[in-house]
Amino acid sequence: MRQTLAIAGRDLRTTYLSPFGVGATAGFVALAGVLLVLDLDPGQARLDAWFASVFVLLGLLAALVTMRSFAEEERVGGLELLLTAPVTTTQVVLGKLLGALGVVLVVTGFSVVCPLLVASMGNPDGGPIITGYVGLVLVGAAFVSVGLAVSAASANPLVAATGTAATLLGLWFAGLVGGGSTGRLRILLNYVSPSSHVTGFLRGTLGLSDIVYFVSLIVLATVVTGVVLDARR
Repeated sequence: MRQTLAIAGRDLRTTYLSPFGVGATAGFVALAGVLLVLDLDPGQARLDAWFASVFVLLGLLAALVTMRSFAEEERVGGLELLLTAPVTTTQVVLGKLLGALGVVLVVTGFSVVCPLLVASMGNPDGGPIITGYVGLVLVGAAFVSVGLAVSAASANPLVAATGTAATLLGLWFAGLVGGGSTGRLRILLNYVSPSSHVTGFLRGTLGLSDIVYFVSLIVLATVVTGVVLDARR
């Protein structure tokens, strides 16, 4: 556990001691503010449309953060040192996951200014805001897990970021494709799409099936990352 936390702490410090971390946080909050202006209906203190947009924005953040976890580290020569250090693959993967998730938590934490701004001007329902942020944490963890798997399989940061963004967009919009399908294909596409599992968070409910979906995605992507790293060792 100590090695895992050390890897996570190193990644988190490296991110926020660089212009990238500060810029990513400021950029995310700024875009969240723009989305708030665009998605907030006049005379209504509802944030469901805003949360839906921020879920998509998390995909871009995950792609940028996780490209540094393995692909960028390999480019600068640090990955080889990490893989030959006296740590297990599991410790490396979990450390990288916690480090990337830490960035997501910091960034989403700063975005709380948006609901607070709405609360200062109206009386929004607190339930959907709480479940919305629970959803942001789960979605963020799932997205960075997928990003780590893609980053572990790539030696180029740009390819890793593009691959992660393409994978997440493909999963997200699978629900739209499923809407035009029928039978088992429709059921399958709707289930694999994260967009089908965030509705409850937007409405103020926490569905067990939705939580299980995101936890399963985290576990699956983490296992894939470990398999890829084992192959590279």
